[in-house]
Amino acid sequence: MANKRLTPNEEHTWRTFLHASTRLLARLDDEMKQAHDERLANFDVLSNLAEAPGGLLRMSELADQTLFSRSRLTYTVSNLERRGLVIRTPDPHDGRGVVATLTSTGRRLHKTLAITHLAGIRRHFLDLLTAADRADLTNSLGGVLDHLEPPHDTDRPIGNQPAP
Repeated sequence: MANKRLTPNEEHTWRTFLHASTRLLARLDDEMKQAHDERLANFDVLSNLAEAPGGLLRMSELADQTLFSRSRLTYTVSNLERRGLVIRTPDPHDGRGVVATLTSTGRRLHKTLAITHLAGIRRHFLDLLTAADRADLTNSLGGVLDHLEPPHDTDRPIGNQPAP
């Protein structure tokens, strides 16, 4: 059954999703580079830290939240740290771990980048969908996400879980 070919409709659904998501992320990254000479990946790290209590996360948690490999996250955070946007320190509760903390400079940059990012999300995604389209998409992709990665943190909306 796993080798069964896709029907033309299934193939169209898959390719539409793949192309739309790839092109959307590329467009958002291009806009971030043009407006601020920043990469979307940097914004993703800064956003996760900005949303975390105290602006800090263990590197392992940050990697999980950004969906970055450990090595990609280390490289990205090292670059952000050199620029004074993030600092890394040993985890005070577990010396084996490292904590990344957003600096005040990083927080200011994040706020600036967020304006461009949110405008892009609206212009290239949300404004093109009706409320019903968004609900259908959330339910459909939420089911896929729940199948692929059941939520570990019940405080964070993932998949079909409504936001608090």
